[in-house]
Amino acid sequence: MGHHVKLGHVALPASDPAGLASFYGELVGLAPTMRGTLPGLGDFVFLSGQPAAVLQELTFMTRPEARHVAFEVDSLASLKDVHARAKEQGVRILMALDHRSSVSLMMVDPEGNNVEVYWLTGLEAEMPYAAPIDLERPEPELMDQFKR
Repeated sequence: MGHHVKLGHVALPASDPAGLASFYGELVGLAPTMRGTLPGLGDFVFLSGQPAAVLQELTFMTRPEARHVAFEVDSLASLKDVHARAKEQGVRILMALDHRSSVSLMMVDPEGNNVEVYWLTGLEAEMPYAAPIDLERPEPELMDQFKR
């Protein structure tokens, strides 16, 4: 467990993500960085206090079951390590997704809270994207898909 981990973002349900994004923009200066619709989130808005550097620090989405807290790890190897430990410990794994700009692992903690652990690929996120990814594949094989 010698990897660096930090709080990445918090995702909260909202009946009106755009309206709530405006509220937080006016109140504390968070800027919208991406809007869209994804099956797992419903309608969503990503917000950031550092929009030039960080895609999301706070997310509002219409699907309440997508509520989660997210932690960022510093490498694909670290993400694969978390995945392996989660499997060993019998943690309920919901999915692993390639978002192009990141690779995420969604799990459920012992209290039933959704938790995401993700690694930033270094690629730009121009539009919403989510495709399943197999974190048991060898790291060099996975890395090749992010060079395209």
